[in-house]
Amino acid sequence: MKIQPNKIKKLYDLIDQHGVEAVDNFYLRLNKGIKREYDKRDKNKIKIKSGSGVLMDLIKDKKYKYSHAFIKKQNYIIKSFVSQGYEVARYTFSPFKKIIVGLGQESVREISMTLHWIYGTPYIPGQAIKGVVSNWLIEEGAKTDKNYDLIFGNQDSKGQVIFMDSYPENMDFSINLDIMNPHYFHYYTGNMGPTDWQNPNPIFFLTLKNIKFNINLVYINKKLKDEKIAGKTLEEWLIKALEVGGIGAKTALGYGKGKLIPIKGD
Repeated sequence: MKIQPNKIKKLYDLIDQHGVEAVDNFYLRLNKGIKREYDKRDKNKIKIKSGSGVLMDLIKDKKYKYSHAFIKKQNYIIKSFVSQGYEVARYTFSPFKKIIVGLGQESVREISMTLHWIYGTPYIPGQAIKGVVSNWLIEEGAKTDKNYDLIFGNQDSKGQVIFMDSYPENMDFSINLDIMNPHYFHYYTGNMGPTDWQNPNPIFFLTLKNIKFNINLVYINKKLKDEKIAGKTLEEWLIKALEVGGIGAKTALGYGKGKLIPIKGD
């Protein structure tokens, strides 16, 4: 998202006066919310504040009011699909502990999170959900099933199921700092062996806690909802993939695993 220079200046002036927590859009707060210190001798020189203290200021506010606005918009889109005769399967995904979305993306702070560029709310891209269940099926040897290509598509045809982007259902979730602390920085960078005198190199990253995501699948071909792939429906495979495999980063350490609950009656 490009912001005009005069708007950037107003944003920085707001942060200087009221702190970074005055910016209620978390996308702007994380990617544009820079704290500045002016040189006492030369006011034209500006030093950018950094460190864990700055990161803690970024996540102080736990109110994400724009999430609610986007959920309303998404519900309108879903109703539009239904009115056109498509089948929509709706779910709530509740991670057991924490979940990491967007770790490893480019960021001015070297920490990142997948955030909606307008509403500022964290979300899980539909392609990520599709990839998780697709990879799970491949590992289970189900790719040869004829319904696999009908659902996920191939080089010759599109899949008949749309995996929509997933957004928070609740507004009381929190964004937290976690840390990994590799002790052999010079060893991992290939400069020397893993000696005991090397200092730890703490690396911070962002996680989501106490969050519930909506997950919506749009069946272009209604029959596929009840069709089975290697003995199970897509819903059953999705439940298994998210509960056992998880989604997002560091799933091997327990992040991103959770319970998928079907929403009945929609």
